Amino acid sequence: MKRAVPVLISVFALGGALTLSGCEVSSHSCVNGRCHVTVSGTGKTFDINDVDVKVTEISGAWVSVTANGSAPTRISVGDSSRVGPVTIKVTSIKGQTVKFDME
Repeated sequence: MKRAVPVLISVFALGGALTLSGCEVSSHSCVNGRCHVTVSGTGKTFDINDVDVKVTEISGAWVSVTANGSAPTRISVGDSSRVGPVTIKVTSIKGQTVKFDME
């Protein structure tokens, strides 16, 4: 039982490191080529329906996003824009969490 304490300390240390590094959480669902996506944080690339999507910057009113290595495109809440091979419509931004539709 001597290992329990070091293991718990390691788990807490890892959790703290993930929190400090801005770890991102993504969820998405796709039906007939249209995807609903939720991303928290910036900097990580997600494979969504065979498209590499990356949120590069989040503001209270807009998000900057790339798709398949395209140049970053800034999209305001409620607007849509062509980003690389897809069209993205930002539906909401709450703190560092962005929701958007992608076709």
